[in-house]
Amino acid sequence: MSEKYESLAIDLQDPSGQWIAVGHIHSRNDRNWFESTSEYWRMTNRPVLGQRFEDTGHDWRPNARAALPKWFSHLLPEGRLRVEIAHAANLSPAREFKLLERIGMNDLPGATRATRIDQNGVPLTPPEDSESDDASDAASVLKFSLAGVQLKFSISDGDRGPTVPVRGQSGTAILKMPDSRSGFEGVPEAEYAAMKLAEAAGLNVASVRLTDANKIAGIENWASKLQGPSLLVDRFDRQNEQQRIHAEEFAQILDISATSHNAKYRKANFETIANIVAKMIDVESVGEVIDRIVFNILIGNGDAHLKNWGVIYPDGKKPILGPAYDIVPTVLFIKNDDLGLNLNKTKSFHEISSSDFERIGAVTEFGIRESRERAELMVARVLENWNTLRELLPLDRFSYLEKRLSKLKITSQ
Repeated sequence: MSEKYESLAIDLQDPSGQWIAVGHIHSRNDRNWFESTSEYWRMTNRPVLGQRFEDTGHDWRPNARAALPKWFSHLLPEGRLRVEIAHAANLSPAREFKLLERIGMNDLPGATRATRIDQNGVPLTPPEDSESDDASDAASVLKFSLAGVQLKFSISDGDRGPTVPVRGQSGTAILKMPDSRSGFEGVPEAEYAAMKLAEAAGLNVASVRLTDANKIAGIENWASKLQGPSLLVDRFDRQNEQQRIHAEEFAQILDISATSHNAKYRKANFETIANIVAKMIDVESVGEVIDRIVFNILIGNGDAHLKNWGVIYPDGKKPILGPAYDIVPTVLFIKNDDLGLNLNKTKSFHEISSSDFERIGAVTEFGIRESRERAELMVARVLENWNTLRELLPLDRFSYLEKRLSKLKITSQ
């Protein structure tokens, strides 16, 4: 019996709009591996696929059994979102090669795409969506193609307003749906309020707005099942429907497992993130890392894990810290939540003071005193704009966050 051998071509779009062939993912007998092309490495001013590839070079051939190699595995959705996509495509959620084959053309994070090819390298037609009682619903579910857990649609937000992109188009925004689980009511509104406070306090954040999903063409049947507004987030890895901006998560940079339970929380700390930023970008950008950590403490966001920190490559080569995103006051929905990653050996929101940022200053050369003072300055900026929450949250939720704020060590210095 002959072995079944399949391949996906991996391309990367450069800032001029040209697609560059960077390599192939091969699959044989449930083992998947990546091989880059010699032509890519010989290119003058070639765009960067990822820091891991830069560190290891042309001969690196990451592989995995059942799953994709880690860097590519992080391009796929997680948990509940993955199950929805796999169900619509009549696939097992564990068959990552097939999932990437299904959703790899238009809506992967960053400027990558994955295309089916035959043994001669000729592109093949993507598989058709699976049949269902409602074909439009099946097609819509396959727009759930952004890495993450919360159910979300890829949306084109143009002059005519937001719509589900037609087949072959790349979405320019993400529609984050209300959470139907008990106790998680109002997540989009809470995230919107937190993001607007972050913006008011001077953080570089993704652009967000609340919207009625019922008014978005192409998802009416799904939207009719929802209660409350949805959150529309502009994609900072898209200039428009044709031009992408490459992006990379810290989970990819650190080459952590995408399938190991909670690896995105366990495999690094905030000092690690700051140190990577100092080395990859510059020492000055460490100040922005400190700002974001302080804000997460004050707002009670326990979801700032390694997949919610990332860089973008506007020129295709030099990374900069990407806008902040997925800032949710999780303490409103998860009792006794914590910071997610360690800062100076603690995850407790209530234990951290401005002096705990001194370790970041020491390991990055940002400066011990400078790190403490930067944290104190950010606390002041957030408190000056705190009433943004009063205007955007229900009174009971604002009161909860207000009462919590007064008990934080970082605000009582």
